[in-house]
Amino acid sequence: MDLSSFDLRTLDDLAKLPWFEKRGDGHIWMKEGADCPPIGDDHSHLGWSYLFGRVIDHLKAPLPTEYYYDFTIPAPADILKEQGHPTKKELKMIELDSYLVIGRCPPISKTQTVPNLLAEMERFNVRWIASAPIEIPLRSRHARQTVAACKTDPRLIAYAGVHPQTPTFRQRIKDQVADGALGLKYHPEFQFCPPDHPRALRIFEVCEELGLPVLCHSGCTGQEPPFMQKLASMDRYRVVFETFPKLNFILGHSGLRNTEEAIAYANEFPQVWLDLAGQTTPQIELVLKKADHDRILYGSDWPFYPMAVTIARTLMALEKYPQSKEKVMLTNMERLLKLKMPATV
Repeated sequence: MDLSSFDLRTLDDLAKLPWFEKRGDGHIWMKEGADCPPIGDDHSHLGWSYLFGRVIDHLKAPLPTEYYYDFTIPAPADILKEQGHPTKKELKMIELDSYLVIGRCPPISKTQTVPNLLAEMERFNVRWIASAPIEIPLRSRHARQTVAACKTDPRLIAYAGVHPQTPTFRQRIKDQVADGALGLKYHPEFQFCPPDHPRALRIFEVCEELGLPVLCHSGCTGQEPPFMQKLASMDRYRVVFETFPKLNFILGHSGLRNTEEAIAYANEFPQVWLDLAGQTTPQIELVLKKADHDRILYGSDWPFYPMAVTIARTLMALEKYPQSKEKVMLTNMERLLKLKMPATV
């Protein structure tokens, strides 16, 4: 498909693509009979609050989903070709919430709940979705809430989460696995601890013992504060991959703007997988051109992005590789996480 024949500036513009349509409810849906397999999404999040912030009821949907990145406002460039997000306004909002989240529940987080997630999955024939918690050092509850919420529907897959400074990190990880977690989320920037730090390495050691794949945020957008960019820089992963050759690592976002470095790691280390969440179609094409298609995973990064945007970007890139569409969109995730439950979509 010739990407140059489209000029897609808003979420609604995606209805111009052959896979989607806008229905009477105002939402973009996957068309019946669209050339797309059921989808496995390895990267999403439920809304978070911490410490003194109001506890979110993840089983209710009081309002429609609010996304961190707003694709209803016309973008200056095609949303498949250019990143465009976070905008300066969105970045300020995310930074403010990051500072205030320990004392309040961000209003946007209250909409990022299981019913809204399942409704979006229904619109796009998503068979599985993995939800990744972000844990802070004190009185953190996001991992516990994520694991509990995912038990309410077999299509929801929980990742475990623990902060590197947690004294009881080993037992917390084991408890979450016993409760159904199938992977672990590690975020060097939000947890303020690089992956090569001894406290991070001891977490990965437990994951290796348990055979628990690790989804790591990798690289940066270039808009984060410089000290945060250094925490997730690609050079800090080499010692991790060399130390744990038997542990599967998923490089979340395929390194963002550091895609070439992420691809190089995946080609050097057979236990490294690439997650496409947040990448544009040209960058996804780069990953597909240079990396092993058996270790590439579709991810939405919901609720930062609406699923329609990330699915469209990935399907457009896969037009050149039709033989890999089912792998990337579904079966690689099923194989990595050993998903065998019957689909109920």
